[in-house]
Amino acid sequence: MPAIPVTPAQAATPQLSPLPPIAAISFDADDTLWDFGASFAVAISATAERLRAEGLRRPSGSVTGEWLAELWTVAEAAAEPGTGLEVIRKASFTLALEECGQPADPERIAEMFTTYNETRWAAMKPFPEVVEVLGALAERYPLAVTTNGNTDPARVGLDYFSCVTSANESGYQKPDPRMFHRTAERLGVDPGQVLHVGDHLAHDAVAARAAGLQACWLNRLGPCPESRTAAEAGIQEIADLTALLALP
Repeated sequence: MPAIPVTPAQAATPQLSPLPPIAAISFDADDTLWDFGASFAVAISATAERLRAEGLRRPSGSVTGEWLAELWTVAEAAAEPGTGLEVIRKASFTLALEECGQPADPERIAEMFTTYNETRWAAMKPFPEVVEVLGALAERYPLAVTTNGNTDPARVGLDYFSCVTSANESGYQKPDPRMFHRTAERLGVDPGQVLHVGDHLAHDAVAARAAGLQACWLNRLGPCPESRTAAEAGIQEIADLTALLALP
């Protein structure tokens, strides 16, 4: 099926599709405010390097970042629905140690997680337009983050948010509507007055709409078949956060 065309200028046009009046804006974090994949690659490679320096090898070869990333997928698939990302990450490190013939010592797993997490945060950079856009929007609206990740935006210099609703502290995960309702409650506004912006069509845009919020789907990858799903759901598709500067 040919890709459904999307007008590239949509994000830069001076007006978004008409939206009801909004009183606050919620953002997803990973791959919305910053490139999670790039920082993840650096962090998982650093963790693998640490294990190699400690003399660990797996039966089929060297310990690599790619292999650790594969174990993350295995651990995620085996986890119960709603399991937090920190638990899944530590479970993947448990698998790594066991496959290398090492005991799954909780202290050692915690050290691996610290290496991974600190390296990831050090490598994390906001997308180029993010600081300017958030600074301008924060003068007009209270801003929030609603994320399934382990997120502290202030650690990457993004000090614009009234609250951060994460899966770890809330006990919920998107697309659970309670995540979005918790954010709206913290912002002190009705859910229908909150605009949620995120890169995941189902977990951000569609789920936010189902929870009674307004939604913008941030599609940085360009034209794709999912654009039809967004359009049919009445969800505004944007290619860049600068489009939000056109909000009334």
